[in-house]
Amino acid sequence: MTLDALIMLAGGFVAVLPFLGFPNSWDTAFLFIAGILIIVLGIVVRREMNTGDSPQQRGGDTFVENLPDMQAGRKTVHEAE
Repeated sequence: MTLDALIMLAGGFVAVLPFLGFPNSWDTAFLFIAGILIIVLGIVVRREMNTGDSPQQRGGDTFVENLPDMQAGRKTVHEAE
């Protein structure tokens, strides 16, 4: 079962829980446990997304300098005037 499916299952459990007829104290405990589970799964999914495809793995830079390269002998707009 994937992490996405576990998050949806936990969300469905939270939505159906009030209609299952458990005592109020049980409902509170189940909601607390389901909330913690959803938080943990969300953190795990976020970490997977962040480590999936970093710029070092792609071999390219994310940002490129927009200013002309002064060492290559190019002049800026202000120097050309």
